[in-house]
Amino acid sequence: MHDQKTYQYKLLIINKQKMKNYLKTIATCALVAFFCSCEGEDGAIGPAGERGQNGIDGVDGTNGADGQNGTDGQNGVGFDELVKYGSIKINLSGTTPDNTAFTDESEFKFTPTEASDLFNFSSVSIVNDSITEYSLRRFLSAPDDIFQETTARIFLRVINPGETTQRFEFNLNINDYAIVTDNHKFFRFSNGFSDTNSNVTNFNITDYNFDSTTHNLTFSFSFDVAGAANDTGNDLTITGEVNTIVLEGINNNAE
Repeated sequence: MHDQKTYQYKLLIINKQKMKNYLKTIATCALVAFFCSCEGEDGAIGPAGERGQNGIDGVDGTNGADGQNGTDGQNGVGFDELVKYGSIKINLSGTTPDNTAFTDESEFKFTPTEASDLFNFSSVSIVNDSITEYSLRRFLSAPDDIFQETTARIFLRVINPGETTQRFEFNLNINDYAIVTDNHKFFRFSNGFSDTNSNVTNFNITDYNFDSTTHNLTFSFSFDVAGAANDTGNDLTITGEVNTIVLEGINNNAE
């Protein structure tokens, strides 16, 4: 009897303890629900902050490889015919009429193709075994009937060609040539020069050669001119290179 009461008493205590735990669990859940439901609504978005400074630029990348050059364009109609007989290159070095040092280089390369012009513009004449004469004339630009009148003309006589006694007689005429200087000024230059002129000194011809098969004539020339004998009014040095094809007339109408 005593043991049964003891058992019932213990059972009552256990039930009370379970009830307390149950009530604690309910209370805890109620508190969690309460605090969760008490959270406030989100406030308005605040103003944007100041913009930060730009970062440092990165290092430039390596340049790519150069592209290939394009194909050269075709020469204009008639160009090849006008330049096929070669050219005369002339370099002038001195002082302008207003006392400014200058250097000017041009290539006279255009030849008229009319039969009546070829004798004076690109011809060779073998006078005899001891004398050969050349007549050369080239326009600075494509010739026409009115405007393009700037020319360089050379007459060369070779005496005893190929011999140890070989010597030259030489004339150069530059007609109506405009020399434009680096300071955007120009003056007209139109003069003739001969190796026998007393105002011409240090005359020299080098690398003379005439190929009798191809009729290719090449040589270089140089000389100095006193100021009194040229349009600059000052001492002048003239050098040049000739690389031309010369023709030989075969009838009396060549001239």
